[in-house]
Formats: sequence, structure tokens, C-alpha cells
Amino acid sequence: MVQPKFEESNYWNFVEGARAVGAKATAPPLGLLTVAGLLPEQWDIKLVDLNVGPLSDEDWEWAEVVCTGGMLPQQPGTLDIVRRGVASDKYVVVGGPDPTSQPDIYAEAHAVVTGEGEASIPLWLDSWRAGQPTGQFDPQSTVDVTQSPIPKFELIRFEDYLHVGLQTSRGCPYNCEFCDVIELFGRKPRVKTPDQWLAELEHLYTLGYRGWIDIADDNFIGNRLKIRPILEATEQWAKEHKYPFIFSTEASVNLADDDELLRLMSECQFKYVFLGIETPDPDVLAQTQKRINTVRPLVDRVNKIYAAGISVTAGFIMGFDSETDSVDEVLGDFIEDSSIILAMAGLLFALPNTQLTRRLMREKRLISHNHEWITDEDAPEYRMHVTTGVDQTIGGLNFVTKRDRVEVYNDMYRLIDRIYSPRAFMDRVLETTRRLQMNPKHRPNWWEAKRMLRGFISVSTSLLANHESRWLYLRNAWKTFWMGPAKFEFAHTVMGSFLHFRRQTQAIQAGLLRGVQYAKHEATYPRSVADAEEGFSHAERRLPIVAGKD
Repeated sequence: MVQPKFEESNYWNFVEGARAVGAKATAPPLGLLTVAGLLPEQWDIKLVDLNVGPLSDEDWEWAEVVCTGGMLPQQPGTLDIVRRGVASDKYVVVGGPDPTSQPDIYAEAHAVVTGEGEASIPLWLDSWRAGQPTGQFDPQSTVDVTQSPIPKFELIRFEDYLHVGLQTSRGCPYNCEFCDVIELFGRKPRVKTPDQWLAELEHLYTLGYRGWIDIADDNFIGNRLKIRPILEATEQWAKEHKYPFIFSTEASVNLADDDELLRLMSECQFKYVFLGIETPDPDVLAQTQKRINTVRPLVDRVNKIYAAGISVTAGFIMGFDSETDSVDEVLGDFIEDSSIILAMAGLLFALPNTQLTRRLMREKRLISHNHEWITDEDAPEYRMHVTTGVDQTIGGLNFVTKRDRVEVYNDMYRLIDRIYSPRAFMDRVLETTRRLQMNPKHRPNWWEAKRMLRGFISVSTSLLANHESRWLYLRNAWKTFWMGPAKFEFAHTVMGSFLHFRRQTQAIQAGLLRGVQYAKHEATYPRSVADAEEGFSHAERRLPIVAGKD
């Protein structure tokens, strides 16, 4: 089993944070670990995560079957593995979210296993035993996640990772136009049983793991009726086991509207939650079918979560049809008012097989991976090929925008520059630490304590050596020290991500400037819908590049 590599240039690949504590990657491949539990028990399985280290010739020669797959950003790496396997006369099977969305891209593999593994893997194995081992295997149905096996964490080394992942549910009840989760996993969230969940926690505990678990759900509270018993069971289990874990997850903003759910999450030691805020503009939210974010003031909701001792990270998107000029100011003001430290700002991306992509195809606005404007309404089904080294935050706008795309790029540039400037970032760290009402019960064991000490030394040394962060770091460290050990540890942890974000901000801004130049001087598609409607071809309005004046 081979996990393809995520590009280190990825804006949200916290490899620096992992290395600071002596780890090699952020998280192990939960999908492959779960698939391993579905394969025949008599198979000998090795898992190689290319984010941790290279695949040795010895392991490659040992294997008869190569299993790989992943998400859209992993597409180039997955295809490399597929082609190497086929060329080496290995039997290659591929699966995961991107092969499910775009199976024909992976047609070189002997078997393409689409959909959810609990249903598709038995289908593939049965066909193989019947003498038909090749082809595409799609069960055309969702699965009962209560039948999902315990992930085989025995295949990895915990010390290689910053944290590990588990899953309680799949699917999301909402209908965001740009989201592919509902296309892959449906709008009826399916939830594991409390006993099943506790068995997974117990498995990790028995293997000796302690520390951070990320619950990799599409929306942790998508089915609150069924997630509540899981939290109640976790609260009791954690108490009996002296709180060996802390948790993070992803949820919709209406988490802030449920006091009992927040209390339970706090008692279970949830420390971080990612929210898909996208924008504070209610008109844009309505256009994207995300009205759930408009029910109550968003800043109040974020503060409500802080009051439960849970830090908020959030996603923001530029490029929506109904957004207005100077959207960077709107998003920047909101991020500052809500004091969201880790704000994932990105350009809107039309993912394969989403409502957004289907609408843009009807409107003849899509742009192919070859930068070609797709104006033929009879064009084949849209496919997205990915090249290496593309950061997903600026890899979007694969369509003709309503606003001039150069202005969208410029707004994105200004927003990133604003929110990840040294003072703005460090000010948010301090303010969020003040707002958090922590309920610390987790006590690190010796292994965790050693990691934390190593991380402290690494982060403090790097921040003190950096002239941009030195005095801001000392200010924050001094002020949070007097707020107590839990707040000091939180502040120090998130301050460590400054070095990653500052370096990545510079890389992203360089990419945005290249995008501006391409849009002005090379692109063959219109810079806006208005240009397209007025009949301008881009070549007709192309401007000469004048050094120092463009």
C-alpha cells in the first residue's frame, strides 16, 4: 500500500510543525489504513507513506500487488505509482476520492475501485476470484459505516506523525454548490455506533498512542442526533482512561448554536475545530447555497466556540460570482474581528462533478487544465488534471469569472499579505488565547512531553532568530505565560506555524503575480464574463509587456 506524496509547497501541509517535534509528516493515511482492514487476513501487507520516506527497492520488489490512491492534489503522485507498477509487471489497484470522481484518468491501473471501500473492495475481490481481476468496480451505493473495520494502525510508526486520524461519520446534510463531499458521500450523514467508536479509541490506546486525534469527518455534527451519544460515551471513556487524547475536527458553524454539544466536546478535550465560513457576505452565502452561515452573526458564533475552550480555524473563498470589489477588506476585517489565527484563504475551484461545475459548463465558462476555454456545450464530461507543485489555495479560478480575474488575484494578494503579516498573525494569537476559556484535563505522558519539549526548543529558537517575529514572539510568550500553562502551551504551538505561513505567503504571492501576468498577456480566454459577453477575445485586448511599467 503506497500513500502518494503531498507537495510540501501545499499551503496547508504543516510539515514544519511535524518536524519541530521530531515527526516526518502531519498525519497517516487513514483511508489506506481502513482499506487494509478490508483486505483478506492472509495477505501480507506493508504500508509505505511517501510523505514519511521513500519506497525502497526491497519493498517494491517484495510486493505482488500495489494499492494506491488519494485526493485531487495527490493525482500526479498516484499516477506515477500506477505507471511504475504497470511497467514493473505489478498488479495495480487504485481508489479514493479522485479516482472515484474521475476514474478514466486512472485507466492505466489494472483495477479502479471507486466509491466507498466497504462496498467496492468486496466487489473487486469477488470479481478477481471469479477470474475477472481487471476493470472498474463501482457498487453504485453508499455503505453502512457501522460495518467499517478498525483501521490497521499497526502498519505505521506513531512517532512519524504529528497526529493520527479517525472517523465517526461520512456525508454532510447541506448543499453547498462548490462542494464535492455531497457528491461522493451523500447528504445523509452515516454515523458509527458508540461501541464501534470506543473500540477504535481503545485500539489506539492499547497500541500505546497518546495525544492528538483528528476526527476526519466531512461534518462532525452533520447528524447531531447520533453524534451526541458518541460524545457522551467518549466523555465517560476519557474520564476512565485519564484523558489520554485531545481532539480536532471539522464542523458547520451551527455547532455554536448547540450549548450541550459544545459542553460535551469541551469535556472530551476537543481543542480545534475547522469551520467552512467562506465569506461573511450573506448575499454570497445565499448564492452558494450556504444559508446556514447567515442564521446568526458569525463573529458571535466564533466567540461562542472560543468560550467552550475550542480554537477555530476556518476556510475562506474568493471568486464567487456575487462578491463585490474590495472583498479582501471584507474578509480581512472579519478575520481580525473574529481573531481566527489559521485562516485558509483560497480561490474558488470548480471541482469535478459538483453543482458549480455543472452550472459553469452550462454557462460555457469552464477553463480546462490546458488553459483552454470550453465553449462547446457538447464537450465531454469535465475532467481536472493536476500538475505538480500547484498550491490548492491559488490553483482555482478554472472558469471565466464575473469580476475581472486580475482584480480577484489582486484582492487575494492583499488579503494574504494582510492576515499573515507578522504583527497581524501574532496579534490574533494573543487575542484568541485571551478569548479561549480552556478546560484542560489531558495530561501528556512521557513520550508526548519529550515531543513538546523538542517542539518548544525548535519553535522558540526559530522565532527568536527571525527578525520579523522576534519581539512579537517575546511579547506573546510573556503575556500568555501569566495566563496559565494551558494557554501558554496553546499560544506557543500556534505561534510555531508563523514560519510556515510566512514562507508560504511569499510563495503564494509570487504565484498570484504570475497569474496576473498570464491573465493580462497570455490567456486566450476572457478576463471576465463581461468581456465574453461583449465578444472580446483575449488576444484582441492583449497588452505588450513593458519592463518596469506593466
